[in-house]
Amino acid sequence: MLEKDPSNNTTNTIPISIASQMTAVFRKNQNAEKGTFTEAAWFPAEQITSLTKKMTEFGGDGIRIYFGQYTDDIINQINKLGYGDKIPSTYAGMNTLLLVVTKIIDGKPRTDYFINKATEYGDPISQPTDPDNRAQLCPQVCDDESRLML
Repeated sequence: MLEKDPSNNTTNTIPISIASQMTAVFRKNQNAEKGTFTEAAWFPAEQITSLTKKMTEFGGDGIRIYFGQYTDDIINQINKLGYGDKIPSTYAGMNTLLLVVTKIIDGKPRTDYFINKATEYGDPISQPTDPDNRAQLCPQVCDDESRLML
């Protein structure tokens, strides 16, 4: 029997009962008091739509999600950029997600795609394939009634 390529599966969902177990394990393994670590990240529909549009426009084969963390210095660097939402200082020490378009490059699938790899870090001009970020984090913006938060 041939194994299906999981990168082409559009039904990779899991039941809420399993997802709630996964989020509970995550919360349990945090070495901090509830309310001091990131429990979820929310991205507006427009940002997700824009990202999938970029993926299509640039011939992407998917989106990679990196885990990151804010520090006071990183927040200051982001807030000095000439574009985008400002990051609240309360996010220092909180985890975040970075969303990156991937595509087949030199025959290698799922390669992170950046148009101008020579652009210096901190360039005030947003590149169309820069990693997406600036989610609204929980705590602060939470759905405490979600079955995944119980």
